[in-house]
Amino acid sequence: MEFPDTGERCSIKDCKQLNFLPFVCYHCHDTFCKDHFHITSHKCSSFHDNIVCTKTKSSNYVCSDESCKETSPIEMRCIKCKKHFCLQHRYHGCLEYTNKEKTTKLKKWQIPKKQFAEAKAIVDQEISDSLKKSKNTAMANKVRLMRIKGSAVGPKNVPMNERCYFLVFSSAKLSNKNVGPSKGIYVNTNWTIGKAIDSMADILKISNNNNVASATKLQLFHHSTGVMICNEVDTPLTKLFENSELVDGQSVILEYSGTTAVDTSLYK
Repeated sequence: MEFPDTGERCSIKDCKQLNFLPFVCYHCHDTFCKDHFHITSHKCSSFHDNIVCTKTKSSNYVCSDESCKETSPIEMRCIKCKKHFCLQHRYHGCLEYTNKEKTTKLKKWQIPKKQFAEAKAIVDQEISDSLKKSKNTAMANKVRLMRIKGSAVGPKNVPMNERCYFLVFSSAKLSNKNVGPSKGIYVNTNWTIGKAIDSMADILKISNNNNVASATKLQLFHHSTGVMICNEVDTPLTKLFENSELVDGQSVILEYSGTTAVDTSLYK
């Protein structure tokens, strides 16, 4: 475990080692690591060649540990309690956390862990709900497709393996008692959306002027959202199925419109 706010770095420019219990030079009072604390190691500029005096003073640096009487020529003060200790007792427990401090820090460290667990639980639930919704939607599509296939009509020359089915809601502007509000229709999956619209209009007996430049065009819209499926009539249905713009068996609206959406409440 690192303590970035604890300790002091060696004063040697090329060293800068972080020390929990650094050495302080008696002469220049700078801080050094164990490799540079000696006056010759850091070329102490404040040292005077008075060995006798230095030895006399250094004898006062007795280890503060009660069971130790070792002396040192260099004072090694603890950065927390400011007492001198020998090399053997430098790590004397002064920097250890108390039980209260440990409990406080543990609680602090557990906050982001708890937040992560809560966020993960929310994401996991969202994924689970999405998968469940997706499965339910897929099952609903299969059931709807089976129902449409039972009564769907379309060109008889379309091979069975090339048919795609839609529940088509006809224009709200027309009243066709023979067709009803919706009808199951199949078209060839290899057709373009323009050709599919032409075939649907023919089956529902809806006037189709899509080949007239100035006329309002028939378009296909999603029944669930009212949004236009595609405004490029030469787009292949296969491409729309690949891009999930269309699903086999889905409900669509065939309507005259100059806009990109219709009011779905009109088609029930």
